[in-house]
Amino acid sequence: MRRPASFFVTFLAMLVLVAGGCGGSQPSVNGADPPTTNGSPTSSPTSSPTSSPTSSSKVATLDANAADVSVVATATVASVNVYDAPDAAKPARSLTSPNLNGVPVVFLVDGKQNDWLRVLLPVRPNGSTGWIRSSDVTLSLHNFHIEVRLSEFRIKVTQGNDLILETSIGVAKDNTPTPGGRYYTTELLRPPTPTTVYGTYAYGLSGFSDTFETFNGGPGQLGIHGTNDPTSIGQKVSSGCVRLRNEDISRLAAILPLGVPVQIIE
Repeated sequence: MRRPASFFVTFLAMLVLVAGGCGGSQPSVNGADPPTTNGSPTSSPTSSPTSSPTSSSKVATLDANAADVSVVATATVASVNVYDAPDAAKPARSLTSPNLNGVPVVFLVDGKQNDWLRVLLPVRPNGSTGWIRSSDVTLSLHNFHIEVRLSEFRIKVTQGNDLILETSIGVAKDNTPTPGGRYYTTELLRPPTPTTVYGTYAYGLSGFSDTFETFNGGPGQLGIHGTNDPTSIGQKVSSGCVRLRNEDISRLAAILPLGVPVQIIE
């Protein structure tokens, strides 16, 4: 099976996500059961991508103009300037790459005008868009899609017309709801141990909690991750994230690139 296009394993990254807003019903200092390691982390931990292929033959032949195909832009510069319009005099903001988790910033492309790309942004408010220069990124294609139906406790993952996974999930508690909307996966992290509330893997999303502006030092980022408690599946248990069984999130981690659209339906 194809490994993720951008796969990063880092202790620091997991700490950031733990603080980000994916905690359980009784968060500890870090927002959930804190991850542990065998030995002490270094003072400046680093991330390293795998050398796995970034596309399969199925993906390599995709048409960028097809309705079910996503175009993903990955930053190749240290700071990506984002403009409100291609003719704007100055950038509205800049996004540093790699991000705080050591992962190159990725964008989901939503349009094109000459040498400019309109992209979804991994920032507040949810659904923010902006324009970036095509020279600041590399482009890749895929046809994966994730749909989350919160009220049904279900997640559905497809590749084109093929069903990859459809299964039950754990969702947020009523007082810390997951906001519906269109997001995309921004990073894939692996906890140092699968025995924490995050299980074997965790995807960070481009969206953020409407309940928490910050969450124990983190930005309140939404995520999709595993669990150390299979009985939480089918329950309202989290502070905003979506929980899968470990075997299910591990299966997705083996095949999904970053920049996969995630439609969350309340």
